[in-house]
Amino acid sequence: MTPEYWNGYNREQGREKTLKPQPKILSINQLLFYTQFLRTSLEQINDNAWSSQLSFELSQQMASYASPSKEKCFLYKALGICLAVCQDLVHIKSQIQKFLKTADYMEAPDRLGVISILAFSAESHLDLILNILQEFGAAMNKVQISGFIGRLKDYHYGKRAKTRSTLMLTYSKVAMHAPKEQLLSRVEADITENILHHYRTGCQVLGINVTNKDMDLKLTLIQNATEISCAVLKTGDSQAFEFSYKLELLAYMMDFIKKEPLDSLVSPVRYKAIFAIGQLCKLKPSLTLEENREILDLSFKSVFPLPPLEKMKEEGKKLEDTLHIELLYECSLEALSELMKILLEEEPTPDWFQEMFHLLETWLSSGKEWERERALQASVWLLTAYQEIVKSTPQETFDHFGSLIGLLAPYTCASITSSRQWVVDCINCLLNIQGQCTNLGSAEEELRCLREALTTPDPEALFQASCEMAKVVSKYFPSEQATDFIEAILDGMLSASPSCATAAGLWMKIILKECGGAMLDEVPDILSIIYIHMPTIKQGSLRQFLVEAVSILGHHHLEAVIFSLLIKHLPMDSDTTELWRSLGTDPLLAPQVLKVLIERIKTPTSQEGSTTSETETDLHLAAAEPLTATCAIFEVVSALQLSKTVQELFPELFTVLLQQISQTLGQKMPLPRMSSRRRLFRKGQQLCEGNPCRLSIEALEAVLLKAMNEKLIRTLWKQKTWMLLENPQTHHEGVCLLVRVLQRSGLITVEIIQSLLPWVNSPSENQRVTSTAFFAQLMTDPILREKKILKSVSHSLEERSRDNNSIVRQMAVRGLGNLVYGAPEKVKKYKKFLLEALIRTLEDTFSSEVIVESLKALAKVLKELKGKDIGSSFRDLTTQIRKYFDNEDNTLRALAFVLFGILAGSAKRKWKDYFAKQVRQSWVTLLLHLQDPSPEVSMECRATFHLCAPFLGLKRLQTILNEHLSWRTELNPEDLQMDICRYLAKEKAELLENFYKTTITYFCSSWEEIRAVAAKLAGIILEHTDTKNMKWLDMEHLLTSLQVLQNDPSPIVQLVATQVLRDI
Repeated sequence: MTPEYWNGYNREQGREKTLKPQPKILSINQLLFYTQFLRTSLEQINDNAWSSQLSFELSQQMASYASPSKEKCFLYKALGICLAVCQDLVHIKSQIQKFLKTADYMEAPDRLGVISILAFSAESHLDLILNILQEFGAAMNKVQISGFIGRLKDYHYGKRAKTRSTLMLTYSKVAMHAPKEQLLSRVEADITENILHHYRTGCQVLGINVTNKDMDLKLTLIQNATEISCAVLKTGDSQAFEFSYKLELLAYMMDFIKKEPLDSLVSPVRYKAIFAIGQLCKLKPSLTLEENREILDLSFKSVFPLPPLEKMKEEGKKLEDTLHIELLYECSLEALSELMKILLEEEPTPDWFQEMFHLLETWLSSGKEWERERALQASVWLLTAYQEIVKSTPQETFDHFGSLIGLLAPYTCASITSSRQWVVDCINCLLNIQGQCTNLGSAEEELRCLREALTTPDPEALFQASCEMAKVVSKYFPSEQATDFIEAILDGMLSASPSCATAAGLWMKIILKECGGAMLDEVPDILSIIYIHMPTIKQGSLRQFLVEAVSILGHHHLEAVIFSLLIKHLPMDSDTTELWRSLGTDPLLAPQVLKVLIERIKTPTSQEGSTTSETETDLHLAAAEPLTATCAIFEVVSALQLSKTVQELFPELFTVLLQQISQTLGQKMPLPRMSSRRRLFRKGQQLCEGNPCRLSIEALEAVLLKAMNEKLIRTLWKQKTWMLLENPQTHHEGVCLLVRVLQRSGLITVEIIQSLLPWVNSPSENQRVTSTAFFAQLMTDPILREKKILKSVSHSLEERSRDNNSIVRQMAVRGLGNLVYGAPEKVKKYKKFLLEALIRTLEDTFSSEVIVESLKALAKVLKELKGKDIGSSFRDLTTQIRKYFDNEDNTLRALAFVLFGILAGSAKRKWKDYFAKQVRQSWVTLLLHLQDPSPEVSMECRATFHLCAPFLGLKRLQTILNEHLSWRTELNPEDLQMDICRYLAKEKAELLENFYKTTITYFCSSWEEIRAVAAKLAGIILEHTDTKNMKWLDMEHLLTSLQVLQNDPSPIVQLVATQVLRDI
């Protein structure tokens, strides 16, 4: 723009209107030619007297021409030129003072004439003109208007204001015409200071400062600021000159802009002030980044919120009004564009460029489409200006390409056609900036075609064109800026309209798909940004873009994606869960994801759970990474559409998940992730919520749901398998139940067996428990024999029967016993080491459970072996078993009697006499335990007593026993006791002594029932025997013992003891 941009005002119909700059038609060109011709002629004549006379004649001619007219305008300029050439300072001063005093300042032509004369005169007489203006201004201020009413009238009609405005404009015009070498020394004190003085005075009413509402005065100061700036810039030393009034003038301009209405366009103040600010910004001193930001922010706030142009035009009453509004609107946009360009030129740095876009970003996310449209248009201006800077000062990289593409791309589907096309222009500029050192080839032509395609109203066609544009951009997309792009486009997805949000999602998918291969280093940051945005992006279709983006990245860099997801805290939140499940829904990715997770559990990349053995509590914390991978397996498997993937990977999945269940058994959740430095202070830190073992079990359950039928799954629930697995005390039983169901489903494979076999010798007790229980149950399956693994498993179990852990010993013994079911034909072959191991474990002094398991296993094995196959172990077995007849454990007593009965059936030939002796030593015990407090023990004792009766060698007694112990008759223990005692007293009196002595030992039994039975049996013995023949009877001891029983805690025992004493 040139100073002609500011051509003044024409009076029309009693008011002033600002017009668009006059076109330079021929008549104006002729006038310019004549004025230039006059100047040249006078300079060549160089006759001072002639110049003076000419100026006098010109002044006389003024009255002959109408006002306004081009001729009179020419006369003013000609007079000014004459005075400039004239060297008679007295004449010049008199002529100028005459015009200053006689001019009618209420008439615009006269005001313009005065300005023109003084401006041209200043080209040769700067000091004189400035002095004349100073004197005139001082004289005007001294003029006193009498009376209060007179002063009000002066203010109301504005004569003094018009005069002051003329002086102010004259000063800036003088600056424009002043010799460049003289201007800088006079522009501040003699020009700008006087302008500001007159402005401040003009803002006073009756001597009081008031807010300036005079549009003419505002426009005058705006024009002053513009013209002074332009004049200074034209001097050769402008860059070395610091204009001290720059900030003050900027403050006035900004204040004018702030007070402009935002609901209409009524004056040129807005755009002229913005233009003036642009010119002032070129001057020194340079503004700070914050000052520049404030200026640009204010300018945006002044222009962008204006109503749509069509709406403002509708408010115009006449055609002239609508044309005037349209002109003001166009000028406002042009001024803003020019300001942005100037600010960028003055601070051509990437940081300021980015800051300018940050200011635009607020408007791009506006809820009003016309504000967004203007912001997009401003984006084009900014990028175009920056593109010019880049061309003149090439840069190696453009660091803002990704973020700006992410910011602008969604608006390719904006509701306003012009907005969409502005976006294409922006993208074209960005590609040119990004590809400044490369050839864009056909990209520009493609964008031109797509720009046309974006004019369609069809939404689907818009999305298609937008996608095509994304593919064009992807060819030049710098992968290292992927995070900036993702963050910007997701922010846009939050703030944009539905169609723009959809476009944002499409762009994100295409860029990741086309360029994702080069984004390995950015994967963690990209996933972090997606994760951060998930809580705020809830709409289904938009959220789907996020999870699809993760899947797309997974196709490029699966391990990096998995690693990034694994570092999330436990327990997983719903967003992390959704991301894992998105990987599971992808049929191509899911198997790969599971394989990677399996490896992460097998060989975690970090230290166990990010913990160290600094405190004892650390030993009870689950390892973080394997546990997170386990939870991830649960989510991925749960999301699978097909079971085939799980079935193919089942051996690996089952093995690692069982490993996790075993390792997390009894552990607590890991501490939240932290740096090694902060780990020192974690003593008081709260653990994550949840049960790690339960989480591992849930993962295994999810796998089994995909691998087995529902009936077997229900079986696991009915048997409470999962509850048993989770409890450290019952974990081994849960494993056995689990393996039993897996056997039924045929899911146990050699691969699983080979993977678990090394666990048997693991240093981890939990793993030994789990694996031993696994093989204990698996020993019932022919698979071990069929796959020729039976021998190694059997020997491993035999070794574990010596383990320090009692549950491991128990499971090892159970497994050895289960050989009977899995390979019965191998029992005889392995009889030696089987019997040795099982008899040895009968002596376990630390765990009754191990002994019980040994008795059960022996019962199975002995049933499979014949008497001769037992060999020398028979003696040891008999001796060991009798020890448990009076054990306090009901199960153990019952099993001891069962096993003793089995031995009775196996005692042939060689061991018959030995076993008979053992029976005679045990028959009192058998007789008493027929009334055992445990019904189960009593029942097993009855069966065993019946089997052992033949070994007593007493045929008549055997008959008695068979009658009483037969299952066909109801057992009456007291009758049996009396029959036995009666028989012994009559026929085998020599056996009574041992019978009696064994009986009274049970007076001290821990069971009250047995104490009562023993006391009653002692009474029966005395009742059916002649005490005179019982020399071995110590009556005194018996009476004392019975008296002690009278004080027994049990009333039953007391009653029996009292009855026996009474009978004696």
